Amino acid sequence: MKKLLLILLILTSCFFARPLFAETEYAPVVQTELKLIAEVGEDRNVVFGRQIVFSAFKSTLPENVKKINYAWSFGDGTYQSGPEVIHIYDAIGDYKVKLLITAEVDGRNILAEDEMSVSVNSQVFVLVVDQSVKTEQIDTWKEYARAQKTAVVVVRTENKDLDLVAEKELVQALVNREEDLRQATAIIVKTDKNIGLSALLSTIQKFNETQATLNYSSSKYVVVLTDDNFLGVSRIGQSIYNVLQPSFVVLTRTSAGSDVFSTFDVEKLLQKLRTSETDFRLLGVHSQRTISSIQFWNVLSFLVGYMVDEGVPLNSIYLILILPIIATIVAFTRQIIGFKSLGIYTPSIIAVLFLYTGLKYGLAIFFLTLIVGTLGRLIARKIKIAYLPRMAMVLTLIFLSVFAAFVVGAFFHKTGLLEMTVFPILVMVLLTEKFISVQIERGNKAAAMLVLETLVLVVACYFLANWQMLKTFVLSYPEVVLFTLLINYLVGKWTGLRLFEMYRFRKVIKNVELAEKK
Repeated sequence: MKKLLLILLILTSCFFARPLFAETEYAPVVQTELKLIAEVGEDRNVVFGRQIVFSAFKSTLPENVKKINYAWSFGDGTYQSGPEVIHIYDAIGDYKVKLLITAEVDGRNILAEDEMSVSVNSQVFVLVVDQSVKTEQIDTWKEYARAQKTAVVVVRTENKDLDLVAEKELVQALVNREEDLRQATAIIVKTDKNIGLSALLSTIQKFNETQATLNYSSSKYVVVLTDDNFLGVSRIGQSIYNVLQPSFVVLTRTSAGSDVFSTFDVEKLLQKLRTSETDFRLLGVHSQRTISSIQFWNVLSFLVGYMVDEGVPLNSIYLILILPIIATIVAFTRQIIGFKSLGIYTPSIIAVLFLYTGLKYGLAIFFLTLIVGTLGRLIARKIKIAYLPRMAMVLTLIFLSVFAAFVVGAFFHKTGLLEMTVFPILVMVLLTEKFISVQIERGNKAAAMLVLETLVLVVACYFLANWQMLKTFVLSYPEVVLFTLLINYLVGKWTGLRLFEMYRFRKVIKNVELAEKK
């Protein structure tokens, strides 16, 4: 009996002692994390003889640090200490800048190091390009500049989907290159459709808003390489001059790239362009419009220039100016040619939205909303409820389908779709109600034919409005929009047969003519 009681006592003691042992065995041990990361930043291009600030403030320091030391090696045999130092290179070349951080934490000494490459040149060029410029061409231009001991900082976008997305990417890249922009002798732009110029103007205005103005002097200049008409480029080029105030803004052909990159003096560049008989145009004080030159016939031109100088995007101005022209085209095709469409508002707005979203994504959203809207109407028709709640259900299905399209775009990393603002998509979705109303009134077949004709007209207006020569002409002479009033008045006075009607009733017309001859 005593042995049995002893065994029970031992088992009971082990049972009650087990939580204590378990708690003691698995108690976490808290240790201070010793995390020291040195960071000096990205590689840099600098001009010799100028002060350069090197900072270690982006480095990560551990907690409870007591002593810390920053040691800098600049690669030219000189050394400094401190979290932020200033150095001046007095010779051209490539250097390795190293940062060594030592710290004392909880009685332990830890260290971290980082390095960066610094290219010291006599001058710096900033080259703004898009995907239309091949890498081989850029390398060739760099060789010309390297012969003059000039570094070329390339700011590039690879976006091919939307001009607005490409422009936004260039603006962000230029903002990140603020130091290069400030020390650059020249900014050289070579992009399609003035994307680079618009991005440069937006960047300059961003700096002005934050009081970080780019102080360009008479020794600095801007070059625009383009094969388009100088007339349209000069509009935004003049605005860049007005805001940045360089010595000149030079517009010239792409073939003059060798002359542009082989000199860093604007007067020598102009002399080379004159000698080679290359087309060029200078924008400066002489080409500015003054308030005294405003007349009734050029007030729109002045206002467009004023808005561009104040930061209104050129693309937004063009979308506003082109809308009356598109509406006039729609009215002309309906009244004179006999081309049917979903009124005048719907095709005009869709054409402008295609200019904003791009034809590829615009057509995708257009067909998506029509297909889902048609299927949703067929499904909702079986539900015995009032018309407006039923339409709300159809629109909900359309919005969910657009949401799903964005999910698919995110999965496949379609930046063109993801960068689109929601407003034009919402407008296109809401226009689906017009299509559904036509389906109810005329039937599916008639509605499909009407939408097809509308789509053909919209695509034709899109290509016309996206035509660079028309864009250049409208922005250079915005007063041309006023002529649409006269054109619409004359079109409204037309009472004869439309061209499609003449073709449709050609046999009747022919019989009438034969009868009159007899």
